[in-house]
Amino acid sequence: MPPSSDRTFHEFFRAASSRHPGKMALSADGSAYTYEELWEKSGWLAKSFLRMGVEPGDRVGLWLPNGVELILAFLAAARTGAVGVSINTRFRVDELSYLLPHSGISVLICPGEFLGTDYYGLLKEVAPDLRAVPGGECTTTRIPSLRKILTTSALPPPGATVFGESLEEGKFLSSRSLQKAEKAVQPDDAYLLMYTSGSTSTSKGVLLTHASCARKPIALAERLGLGPEDRFYTAMPLCHAAGLFSGWWLAVAVGGPFFTHSRFSPEGALDTFSRERITVERSFPTLVSDQLDLLDENPDGYDLSRLRTGLASSLSPDIFERLESRIGPHQYVNNYGLTEAAGVVCLSRPGDPPGIRWRKMGLPLEGMEVKVVHPDTGQSIAAGQDGEIMVRGWAMMKGYHDPPPEAAPAFDSEGWYRSGDLGALDPEGYLTYLGRLRERLRVGGENVSPEELSVFIRRHPAVEAVEVFGVPDGRLGEVPAAAVKKRKGSSLSESELLDFCRERMAGFKIPRHIRFVETMPLNSSNKINRKVLRQDMLANLNLNDSR
Repeated sequence: MPPSSDRTFHEFFRAASSRHPGKMALSADGSAYTYEELWEKSGWLAKSFLRMGVEPGDRVGLWLPNGVELILAFLAAARTGAVGVSINTRFRVDELSYLLPHSGISVLICPGEFLGTDYYGLLKEVAPDLRAVPGGECTTTRIPSLRKILTTSALPPPGATVFGESLEEGKFLSSRSLQKAEKAVQPDDAYLLMYTSGSTSTSKGVLLTHASCARKPIALAERLGLGPEDRFYTAMPLCHAAGLFSGWWLAVAVGGPFFTHSRFSPEGALDTFSRERITVERSFPTLVSDQLDLLDENPDGYDLSRLRTGLASSLSPDIFERLESRIGPHQYVNNYGLTEAAGVVCLSRPGDPPGIRWRKMGLPLEGMEVKVVHPDTGQSIAAGQDGEIMVRGWAMMKGYHDPPPEAAPAFDSEGWYRSGDLGALDPEGYLTYLGRLRERLRVGGENVSPEELSVFIRRHPAVEAVEVFGVPDGRLGEVPAAAVKKRKGSSLSESELLDFCRERMAGFKIPRHIRFVETMPLNSSNKINRKVLRQDMLANLNLNDSR
């Protein structure tokens, strides 16, 4: 087996299944699977992929909630040399109309229905001319590369095949072609395509290699001092880098069991912590806060005596303190990461004092480098000064998929990536994250681009101008708010505009507050003054400015 720094993702998983074949690897919504079962079943699906004509480098769209189907699809893509395309189940027509054609998917795996949403119906909205063709395939001019749809529904629509049937068929196919495909995959080959937040014209597809995906969870486990006796939980979507790399894959790195739900509820999370004696949680502030609220209501209802370690991005000191009051001394840590760097870049050590773990994002992982530069000049600045965070090292992406011709190079001549984030390094090298240089919002665990929302809302025929920005929110940290100027004579109401957004956008992107204005204030450059609009919104909502 190649060393951990130079192997494919399926070799990484196979090493775990060889060490712990009969050990439980996954419990998803109550259904449990061992490491050997996941390896065996992913082989069946991989053989079906090959029979469908999936070739190395082909894009397989993974539009699924947390569950065994998604886990098997990730593994099958790795074993065939295909590139898995992570697609958020909360995406709607606006996002999908860009992502599906841009990614170049040839196979799409999706639910029939999930949380009240008809996924084939959404697909038909994106591609109204989608139709079945002979041979169990499909065709559409809107997504020219798409030729096969697998659905977890027992009643497939025209042009789709039942996921379970493809899985079962693969069981009886020869393994010879799969063995050949597995051997052909190289560590530096692209394995995942994950899309960053941004407007639909600028959202970037990040290509991550097998090697970085296989090495990252091992580096995290080493930093946190985890072992096979640990038991892991996350309800974060596995379509996110955080939930995937430092949730499921972190468990694989040490051969531990991984527990998840397709839909988060604080009751479900705490019940799992108690029943399954969870020791490690991957989460983000909104979910942790919801769990603590439930614990406040029922302090004796759950046994969290085994819970000792958690990873979360930008947990506030008050949440850390609430955790300590509920579960006692703990080793929860903050972290800083990027999709372009296969997730976590900086991470505190469990033994760091609370003043470090609770207020800073930690030290770079071994082999990763971070520096802070002046945003305008790119020159390094002294410790303690604020600037733009830059990153380089072994975990960095292979590159962006199909960037526009005018796009600047992703890396400078020395291999540094400009993150667009604001931060500072202390003399010991610990990173403090200070926000966004370009106003990107963090709504709970989701990244949201104000520009994306502005572009979308301006499509409404009754809207003349709009500016979107973040305002504080007690539960989600911040939420989108919109200042809207209506066209002359329009009777557009707030509820009508919200309905327009709900029909075509993910729920976490929809503005929580809308304020209609008569004029848009301008600054000295004759640009709309977003600062004034935001201040007026805060005053109107009786909120204090947190920035």
